[in-house]
Amino acid sequence: MFMEKLVRETERLSLICSMLETMRRADGDRNARGWTSPIGLLKITHSCAMIAELGTSIAKAGYRECDRATLEEIQRETRQVLYSLRAQVAV
Repeated sequence: MFMEKLVRETERLSLICSMLETMRRADGDRNARGWTSPIGLLKITHSCAMIAELGTSIAKAGYRECDRATLEEIQRETRQVLYSLRAQVAV
């Protein structure tokens, strides 16, 4: 159950951050609009929070639904998205 939700949320985050989606939402000068807007930043942050919450639930359940290495990789990628987001906002 948690794993299915984790996969769905990870896919959602991937779609939000994908290059094709960013280019689709670009303005006439090809400046990205999608995830650099306040709403876009909020969506990404919310998705990362959901992934962290689901990962914690899986870990507390004893990794029955997935192996530890997979879960750690998902969490590592999610943290990387947040670090990139923070760097983007700081500029």
